[in-house]
Amino acid sequence: MIKHCFNCLFVFCLSLISACKYESQSSADYDETIASYFNDDQTVDCLKLSLLNLALAETGQLADKAFYYTQAGLDGLLLPWNYTAEAGEILSDIYWSMGHVAYAQRMAFEANMLDNRDFNPAMLKRLIETNLVFGAYPVAEKYIGILSENRAWKKVADSYKRFLFNDAAVESNPVLGPKKRCIPKLDFISIVRGVDEDLKDIIRTNPDYHNAIEYLGVIYLLDCEMDKFKMMLDEFYGTKALPELPKSFAEAACMLSEIHRGYWKSVGVSAEMYKKYINFKARLEKGLAPDKYKDTFWYYIMRINNQ
Repeated sequence: MIKHCFNCLFVFCLSLISACKYESQSSADYDETIASYFNDDQTVDCLKLSLLNLALAETGQLADKAFYYTQAGLDGLLLPWNYTAEAGEILSDIYWSMGHVAYAQRMAFEANMLDNRDFNPAMLKRLIETNLVFGAYPVAEKYIGILSENRAWKKVADSYKRFLFNDAAVESNPVLGPKKRCIPKLDFISIVRGVDEDLKDIIRTNPDYHNAIEYLGVIYLLDCEMDKFKMMLDEFYGTKALPELPKSFAEAACMLSEIHRGYWKSVGVSAEMYKKYINFKARLEKGLAPDKYKDTFWYYIMRINNQ
């Protein structure tokens, strides 16, 4: 199991340091985040972009639509940690979306430590959730008691009492259950090997949790790690984790066919998709602007190579 930490310290460390403007989103907010996002080719706000990518992931669209928007490398997917409450809360939400329960807990703890209130209710709720998932029921019970002291959050806090010391209730819950099934059986310290290696173990442990493989693939594509991306496809394509390729993965497979002849066919990419790739290359070779392909991974690669 990925080791989790900071549980005992939190009870003594509800200190106040800096303001947090971001509030953890609910599912109802994600469509609005996507609809209201202004895509600007010239200036990219990594904070807003990370929230967009989170919303795409939570609505099952990350690997299909990430490149519909101007991406800014990994910083627009995993907001850089800058020791602020706002960044901690956003990163907790992102890791929770990935199924990386240990680091979602770590970032929730950090956000609480850095918040200027007695505690950040949304992140205290996250600490309740992560400890329920890990089966650390006495710690979750303490957090429930703290959150219930906030009149506005008492009902939310009380709703978690039914999960205490009840593995079956946690496992059957549509939010907590899938996250519990993401916890790898191997014992290692999270993130030390890289978030991508952690995500692979999460995928192997719970292949039904598709957010993990979507994040993993997009991480590799944003970082132009094509060899690692191919290794991911070679392991997971055609399994429960990745029965078919989403749009950006299929586009990357077309590019891999430049080195691995016919690779696109072996991973189920359509002839129509491969023809679009050939047309994209032809436009570049003729010196024509490929603006009609702005929503593709190919355009992203071209843009960053020309920077």
